[in-house]
Amino acid sequence: MIWETEIVKHANKKMMQKAADLIKAGEIVAFPTETVYGLGADASNAIAVEKIFKAKGRPQDNPLIVHIADQEMLFDCISGPLTKMAQKLIAKFWPGPLTLIFDKSNYIPEETSAGLKTVAIRMPKHPVALDLIKRAGLPLAAPSANSSGYPSPTRAEHVYYDLEGKIPLIVDGGSSQVGIESTVLDIRGEKPIILRPGGITSDDLREVLGEDLVHYEKSTDIEKPVSPGMKYRHYAPHKAVSLLSTEEIQALINNCPADPEKKFRKAIIISKETDFLVRPDCQFKIIRYGSRNNPAKLARKLFSLLRSLDQDRSVKQIYIEKIPEKGLGEAVMNRLQKAALQERPISGGGD
Repeated sequence: MIWETEIVKHANKKMMQKAADLIKAGEIVAFPTETVYGLGADASNAIAVEKIFKAKGRPQDNPLIVHIADQEMLFDCISGPLTKMAQKLIAKFWPGPLTLIFDKSNYIPEETSAGLKTVAIRMPKHPVALDLIKRAGLPLAAPSANSSGYPSPTRAEHVYYDLEGKIPLIVDGGSSQVGIESTVLDIRGEKPIILRPGGITSDDLREVLGEDLVHYEKSTDIEKPVSPGMKYRHYAPHKAVSLLSTEEIQALINNCPADPEKKFRKAIIISKETDFLVRPDCQFKIIRYGSRNNPAKLARKLFSLLRSLDQDRSVKQIYIEKIPEKGLGEAVMNRLQKAALQERPISGGGD
């Protein structure tokens, strides 16, 4: 079905109810969260969930994250009681950008969990997302609202660019505040395992749990991913992305020919600490994101920058300065490393 996709403001209560009614009727709707925009459907409705995979072009073995608004919804989705670890994490980080892996109940169909016996759940920290879930009265399965493989959307217009004609409605809630997806934590065993770094850092988690966390082996060869962000190349523009150290950037700039006509066949995203290396006649289109010691600022801008450069016809290749993998920098570098893999986008990723 081809839709005339609408973009509506979240302040319009009539349209918010329309969005909720569409979800209750088994349709899909894009909405803002604090991380990125999500593409939501009734998590318990297998037919509705299939529409998410079709609209995004998402592989069927890539599980979806279920978004809830209260603990009653949580208990509908999981089997068994909450562990002490789960209670601590929920008390501290929900609502917020932390996804937890639980054993699932029969309420969640295999289409939502990609055939797994587990389910990934989070409670978003965005008033529009929470309002929509409450109005629908249903947990929402909601990956990022983009074409699979492409950078995640942080504004309503990003969603429209990717999914116009494929979905009926986009709720515009402004720019996402975090800018990258949630952290995914498997808490089923004795040791918590970070499956995907994200908006909650390892240090944040360690402070609450009082112990070190296991990081899942970084791999693109995973048979059955338990979380989004584990298997496929994603977050990637169509143009080639290369990650460079500051020293490699310096060498690149030192050796670049002058470009007096400013044709900008290459673009480089750098920190303010590296800005002094740039020559006035350099051939690169320079994008400065701020300090490399403030990864939160880059996180908020990252996907929007990648999208804008991908759509800039004057730019043929994108270079990005590496940042320290500390705090939120770990999640930023995770996204950049996925985006810079050499093979073409296969699909996947998202919240």
